[in-house]
Amino acid sequence: MIFDRQHFRFFGNREVNALNVSLALMNFGEGLISLFVPIYLWQLGTPIWKIIFFYFLISFFFAALSFTFLPLLKILSDKIMMFLSIPLVILYFLGLGYLNEWAWLFYALPLAHAANILLFNVGYHLDFSGASDGEFIGREVGTQFMISSLVSFGSPFIGGVLIAIFGFRYAFFAGSAVLFLAILPLFFFPKRIMPKALSAAEVAGFLKNRGIFNFTVSGAGYAMERMVDFIVWPLFLFFTIGNIEKFGGALSLGLLAVAVVTFLVGFLSDQGKRRRTLKYSTLLLFVAWVSRIFGGGAGFMVGNHVAGKVVAGALLVAWSSQYYKIARALPDASAFILSREVLYHLVRVVFLPVLGALAYFSPAETFFKTSFALAAALSLLFLFANRMPHTNELNH
Repeated sequence: MIFDRQHFRFFGNREVNALNVSLALMNFGEGLISLFVPIYLWQLGTPIWKIIFFYFLISFFFAALSFTFLPLLKILSDKIMMFLSIPLVILYFLGLGYLNEWAWLFYALPLAHAANILLFNVGYHLDFSGASDGEFIGREVGTQFMISSLVSFGSPFIGGVLIAIFGFRYAFFAGSAVLFLAILPLFFFPKRIMPKALSAAEVAGFLKNRGIFNFTVSGAGYAMERMVDFIVWPLFLFFTIGNIEKFGGALSLGLLAVAVVTFLVGFLSDQGKRRRTLKYSTLLLFVAWVSRIFGGGAGFMVGNHVAGKVVAGALLVAWSSQYYKIARALPDASAFILSREVLYHLVRVVFLPVLGALAYFSPAETFFKTSFALAAALSLLFLFANRMPHTNELNH
């Protein structure tokens, strides 16, 4: 049999299972609210260019905090980083509910969210890269995506209903309550800490490391394409659908579809088909973005959203598997992990002003179509990951 007991041995990895549960709870709590933040800002009367500026501030603060917080990161364990991130994300979401009353929060909340992302992402990737099984990374990543999608697929629809009935502020409270539970399973397992000798120069060195240059290019493409997917596409989809509950339902359909395919893709990645999966899912994602330029109608766009999420989920499982394989192959995974987070936000600091200028100077239709064309082109940068040597050939 293909699916024998050996292929499922990673389900016995209790620490990875705990990580999956924590991430699923985080995604459920954030799914109630985070996907609606661009819509919320727009309904407050914020123009699209300023919504993009809000996310620019998050990346700007992240890039600054990454090196400012480095002495702190070296004394915190992975579990403590994730734990400390929870109050910050709760502060961020609760604060959003008061933006209409205290305008200064528009500039302060991105700082809290940047600190939250820094602590959680570095802690999580450090934990997962250490806990995962090198032979079964693809399936562990696929399972992570599958569990998160299954647990959280209903959260956008529930969030949409909560917003429609009670308003955004109460949805923010509900999501924050779920986030309290997310971190608890992790304290039953050993902690991991960064090397005390970790330096800013070492982190920066991975940004220009020739051995992983192609993967760095793919990471830059991911960082920029993700911003169009997270900010611009939800606004366009909401304007097309015109109803917050139906919009939440469309997001939930996308998550459910992702859950169906991600475990299978992880299995294929471990069977030596990662590069082929990455290639074809990249090309399909490119097609999905291009079709949004020429398509029309709510039904088409919802179907396109679901299909796009399926191919993006398949792509990210294959790409993330390579991420963790590289991290495990290097002598110091922590410097590599932090360098990836810095890369994503440095690239966005450059890209988001371009997107914001496009929103400011262009008519809405031109802005959306041009953004989709940019996302299509940027998605092709994922193909650079296939030009990476095998991890055992990396120059340590």
